[in-house]
Amino acid sequence: MKYQLQVLGAATYDGRASVAVPGQYLTIRKEGLQRFLNDRSRTTAAVNGAKTRSVFITRSCWATVGGLPGLLLTLADAGGKGCILHGPSPFVHALAAMRSFVFRPQLPVLTTEYPSTQQEYSRDLVYHDANITVTPVILLPSSKSSNFAASPGLSFSAVNANNKRVLQASDTKQLRNIQLVQEQEVLGQMFSAALPPPSNSKSKRSKIVSEPAAQPLISHPLSERRSRPSYFSQRLQECEKSDGIVAYVCQGPQVLGKFDVVAAKTLGVPAGPLFGKLQKGESITLSDGTIVESKQCCAPAKLGAASTYAANPVQCIVHLLGDKVLSNSEYKTWMNSFPADCQHIVSSIENCPQEILLHATADIQHRLNKTEPAVFPIPFHQNEAKEPLSTISGLPPLVAAARPLLVYQFEPKRLLDTSAVLGSFQPTEESSTDKKMQNHLIEAEKIQSTLTFGDPDRPVAEKDVIIVPLGTGAAIPSKYRNGVLIFDLFIFNIKLLKLLTTVSSTYLRFSDVSILLDCGENTLGQMFRHFGPEKLDEELKMVRCLFVSHLHADHHLGAISILKRISELNKDTVAACGLKLESLCVVGPTRYLTWLKEYSDVEDFGIDNLVLIDSKNLISGERRVNSVVEKLKSVTKMKHFEPLLVKHCADAFAVVFTHEKSGLKIAFSGDCRPSNKFVEIGANCDLVIHEATLDDDKKTEAIEKNHCTTTEAIDIAQRIKAVAVTSEETKMSIGVAFDSMRVRLSEFHNLQALYKPLDTLWGDVVVVDEDAVVEDIVHP
Repeated sequence: MKYQLQVLGAATYDGRASVAVPGQYLTIRKEGLQRFLNDRSRTTAAVNGAKTRSVFITRSCWATVGGLPGLLLTLADAGGKGCILHGPSPFVHALAAMRSFVFRPQLPVLTTEYPSTQQEYSRDLVYHDANITVTPVILLPSSKSSNFAASPGLSFSAVNANNKRVLQASDTKQLRNIQLVQEQEVLGQMFSAALPPPSNSKSKRSKIVSEPAAQPLISHPLSERRSRPSYFSQRLQECEKSDGIVAYVCQGPQVLGKFDVVAAKTLGVPAGPLFGKLQKGESITLSDGTIVESKQCCAPAKLGAASTYAANPVQCIVHLLGDKVLSNSEYKTWMNSFPADCQHIVSSIENCPQEILLHATADIQHRLNKTEPAVFPIPFHQNEAKEPLSTISGLPPLVAAARPLLVYQFEPKRLLDTSAVLGSFQPTEESSTDKKMQNHLIEAEKIQSTLTFGDPDRPVAEKDVIIVPLGTGAAIPSKYRNGVLIFDLFIFNIKLLKLLTTVSSTYLRFSDVSILLDCGENTLGQMFRHFGPEKLDEELKMVRCLFVSHLHADHHLGAISILKRISELNKDTVAACGLKLESLCVVGPTRYLTWLKEYSDVEDFGIDNLVLIDSKNLISGERRVNSVVEKLKSVTKMKHFEPLLVKHCADAFAVVFTHEKSGLKIAFSGDCRPSNKFVEIGANCDLVIHEATLDDDKKTEAIEKNHCTTTEAIDIAQRIKAVAVTSEETKMSIGVAFDSMRVRLSEFHNLQALYKPLDTLWGDVVVVDEDAVVEDIVHP
């Protein structure tokens, strides 16, 4: 019998580690998990999206629940049969708060929320099925001691640098009971509660509870869900934050003892089905009435791996650590309290290399870099850890840094398996016999000798803006893009203004301020790879506005990570220099702002310093609070900022704004059908950023799904320019967005020259008859 665990991702900004047990069990950590699994699909043996059965969450914070929305949406869309979510209070509140953008009533989901105090530990909280037993160990910070009582049979110790108080059951239990009733009602609307038993299990699993009611989700028929109760749109009751962390002690299935064929035959057992019954531990009765017990012809069974019992000690511990934990002597003493043959796997930003996780994406970016380094920078990476484990004294003898797809095998033989771990990323070497690549390099060299993009790191001129597409897809992160794979490139050299086609997330850097237009999953990781750790913080400090176009998850799941990091940077600046905290405006639909407020009950991400502005209050002719408009302009340094409703989903907005210092006017659409109002408000823009999700031959699908085709996006740009421009000499530059490209508006016109070598590289992806395109636009 083979039994193992596998590390998914590693401790990096774009892929904090998750751990999976083959087939059904997963501890989820952060955004970007689906994209990583797509990238390593051939070597990820441990988890299959549609089969994931149980998810164990270690903390109620975005670093651990941020990957949950994407996972649930993937499970539903992949035909998953449902899952059970386990985690500490108040993680159910965090899940219920996602009701506006995670709604899959066909997906069965149950929840187990562990109490916020160790004193309430109950054996009913232990998860058990035919494959695994999982015992939660609730760790809490203490002002008096760093020692914590744990579940029976195992002692834990933890360190709390902030010296926070221990939560008492009497403080929150009664209120939390009331809150959970409402939250379970909401979850009953979001998901189904009919979870079928595991197909490979004939035994009943233990009682799955959802503290305190000990009940599954309160499920409602689909007919009732069409008229959702009022609280589905109202704010959830506030809940108390918790510092609790849950560690999980997992015990694998019992390993049957070896069957002794000779002994069985000596006892008169005929070969056949009776052998199988004895091997399974059953007793049998022979034809002459003789009873043969399993123990007479089978070696004793072994308890499953990673047991908490002294007779079968823990074999492997995965440490998901914060900063400086391994510098604490108490923690290292606790690590050494386990047997010398216990394997320790450490996942932390300091002790793991910031290596490239998404190799397929990185390979494309390296090829693009050869076309023009200033536009396509190589993603930041470090193949050596900041503080390698080998430099830390006092660690146990068997300790290893977490690496993507590292496996620890419990059965049949204990070993640390690195066969699925890819080495440090190396770009594909160009073969001298590859004529396509050699032609590409020749064409790229000619272009680089004639075009000047300038130093990409030079300061931004007062009348300029840097455009960085951070995500150029939608809906489903792919192995090549931070979003769905759309790998057809179109370039049209026609007389229009500047246009950039992209979705998911776009970063605009002016000379004095920055703005994020949408913020899809793992935007922070994309920025980390683009700018590197030191430049990243400088850029984040400049962000004064986040505009969320609509509630679809692929346009905003990265926001909490961004906002939390900015809040931390601002607090550090205030502590060091005594400066006043800078505000940041978040402009979005009503329900998105409600989501931010509800999630702030779970974790502090700086909401007290945010200026939350409902997009509908900024629509021309409907401005309701002039003071809010003035605050927006003051914080964002924009002299004009106007959202407008567009056709996509409920409360979907585009936006047009003018930067005060540069005077640049920019129009942005998230997802939508072509909008005449967008053309009117965006008249005479300097830059249009517009969705072009579907090819022109899929216009019917674009209409059905309320998206734009490429030609429709071009048409919008032409109409915007036609409103105010009479000169035929003004030409439009059209840029095709790639993840993490970087271009200044003043150099935008140079982009078109890059598409010939790119076309040579990938073949027939950017060559289009420009006259035919213009004809289609003007005379459709």
